[in-house]
Amino acid sequence: MGLTLTDAKRRILALLDEEPRHGYALAKELGRQGPTVYEHLQELEEAGYIEGEQEGRRKVYSLTERGELTLQAERAGE
Repeated sequence: MGLTLTDAKRRILALLDEEPRHGYALAKELGRQGPTVYEHLQELEEAGYIEGEQEGRRKVYSLTERGELTLQAERAGE
C-alpha cells in the first residue's frame, strides 16, 4: 500500500516544487512543529517523492521525478 498524501504532505511537496528547502524552513513556513514536519519528510523520502542531501549540518530536501509527476497529476485533476 502506498503513502497517503495528506494536505500537509501536499503542501510540503508544493513548497519543494518552488525550491529546495531544509526541514526547519518548511516547519516555519507551514506553521507546524519541527518533529511533525520531519516525520512527514521521512515518509515522503521513504516513498520516493523527495530526496534529502546533507549540506553542512542541515539536510536540504528537493522533489524527485516521482514527486514532480505526482504534483502535476494532482494539479491536472483540480
